[in-house]
Amino acid sequence: MAKKARKKSAAKRGKKSKAVKKAKHAAKKKTGRKTKKAKHASIGQQLSSGYHIVVDTVTGTEKLRKKLEKPGTDETE
Repeated sequence: MAKKARKKSAAKRGKKSKAVKKAKHAAKKKTGRKTKKAKHASIGQQLSSGYHIVVDTVTGTEKLRKKLEKPGTDETE
């Protein structure tokens, strides 16, 4: 019959007490960086952003149209 293995000590097992685990967890939690809150855009910023989006869309559409258009074809008929 085989011998029963003895229990290893806590240090050899790498097991830590619950108090030590909680303390480490709390320390990690405190050292984390806080994310900055985003500032609300002003009315002027919102309007300029909307304007730029429209302009970019129009220029993008124009580039796409020119790319797909057959050479020598005018837009106006």
